[in-house]
Amino acid sequence: MEIVFHGVRGSVPVGSPLMDRYGGSTTCLSMQLDATSHLVLDCGTGLRGFEDHIGTEARHFTVLLSHYHWDHLMGLPFFSPLYEPEATFDFYGSPWEAHTVEEGVAGAFEPPWFPVPLSATAAAKNYLAVPDVPWQVGPLTISAARLHHPQGVTAYRIDTPTGSVVFATDVERGEKESDERLATLAAGADVLIHDAQYSPDDYDDHRGWGHSTWQDAVAAAKDADISHLVLSSHDPQRTDEDVDRLLDEARQHFPNTDAAQVGMAIDV
Repeated sequence: MEIVFHGVRGSVPVGSPLMDRYGGSTTCLSMQLDATSHLVLDCGTGLRGFEDHIGTEARHFTVLLSHYHWDHLMGLPFFSPLYEPEATFDFYGSPWEAHTVEEGVAGAFEPPWFPVPLSATAAAKNYLAVPDVPWQVGPLTISAARLHHPQGVTAYRIDTPTGSVVFATDVERGEKESDERLATLAAGADVLIHDAQYSPDDYDDHRGWGHSTWQDAVAAAKDADISHLVLSSHDPQRTDEDVDRLLDEARQHFPNTDAAQVGMAIDV
């Protein structure tokens, strides 16, 4: 099976010739389960690019949400299948304080910021709290852990019949319990997709903002005995050449490292 990147930026989408190679859409990844079913990780503006790659027969979407910040939801109101009565969405997320998963998703549709309430969209929608134990989605086994980020973030491990991948975006390393939870979740996985929004030089100005550096990502990969590290959630000010430089530095310490780019597909 493949996991495909449709959006790889953090915070806000960008459009510039200097950023075309890695892409400017915010976080969204997918895995096709069968002719009609897809797993989607986050619903940033990359969700629009995902729509361009699915056929009209796509009807069932299992959505794993890391959290409810705008850059991870802003593609959903513009995703055409949400307005089709034949489609079904299963949204998995972690409730935050008194807010349910449905309330977290619906926030992107609240007036006056969007004209159509989520409740008025035609697709069937189910809202599920992330279980405390692994669960099945088609041929996949999924498990999760809560990590360190403002209002919290959920990382997911996806075990396929042939491999495993961990999606850990928007996590700030350095909180002991969070780091340990990620190491446990990711232990022995084939692929770790890890936040690397900041460079070591600019991290101090963004301490507490909920993001990591390439050094943090490498440390997480080594802690969990990962085979392949993918740096993601690129800073919106980071040009392609900037990302290349960070990638080169990371590879000096963890050679099997890549930087996520729109259109990248990895076998798992």
